[in-house]
Amino acid sequence: MEKHYTLITGASMGIGRALAEECAQRGRNVLLVALDGPELHAAASEIAQKYGVAAQPFGIDLTAPDAPLKVYSWCQENEYSVDILINNAGFGRGDILNKIPLGVYQTMLRLNNQVMFEMTYHFLPHLKQLDKAYILNTSSMEGLMPMPFKTAYTSTKHFVTAFSLSLREELADTGVSVSALCPGPVVTNEDGLKRIQRSGRKAKLVVMYPNQVAPVALNGLFRGKRIIIPGVMNQIMILLNNALPLALRMRLLRKIGAGVIPKEEAPRENSTL
Repeated sequence: MEKHYTLITGASMGIGRALAEECAQRGRNVLLVALDGPELHAAASEIAQKYGVAAQPFGIDLTAPDAPLKVYSWCQENEYSVDILINNAGFGRGDILNKIPLGVYQTMLRLNNQVMFEMTYHFLPHLKQLDKAYILNTSSMEGLMPMPFKTAYTSTKHFVTAFSLSLREELADTGVSVSALCPGPVVTNEDGLKRIQRSGRKAKLVVMYPNQVAPVALNGLFRGKRIIIPGVMNQIMILLNNALPLALRMRLLRKIGAGVIPKEEAPRENSTL
């Protein structure tokens, strides 16, 4: 334990911060990677003091060129042996496709997909040398079903899920286990809370908080689960979604997805699909 670390991206707040705390509570040293700022350094300091583990912060814009390589180099230079890599950094936006500036999408694609891919690529040779190692990639329930009006975001999460499942099989003969975390709605900030409130009462039935997601995520990771879906209601929703014919499924998802956009822009229910 003393020689190994769990590295978490997007670790200064939300699910990433909760995962870092959960790891520390279990006696694991943690490396917190996120945008440089007071939130990151406060998180590292508080975790170290509260749980008595090593908690090292590394402030960086992961969307910058070669940022994942710089994270790996930082670990190598400081002899931080990472045996759990948690690719958690990411964000999403929901609206009619062309209502969001292209630059936002480009950043989303970079952070949600390219950064995860590059982090995994750089750390994988080291992880494969260990007797046992883990990779946890934060996807979403929307990585299991295409959500209209969140077209770019849900597509990035489909990539995360497919990448995780494929890589898992590729590494089946090694000591590296790969899992995809697919939470439903999680309140990580005020904007997220507003989106959930716009979605109505049904969304509140499946909403969770980061400190509820984190222990489920780690338990599933250590049990070697391919897909980790926190919350019984969320698991039921995925089962029902998979059982429906595609045309009906997409009509229902379209109705749900319309809840994330302002009412004045939401399409009428009888509009052409």
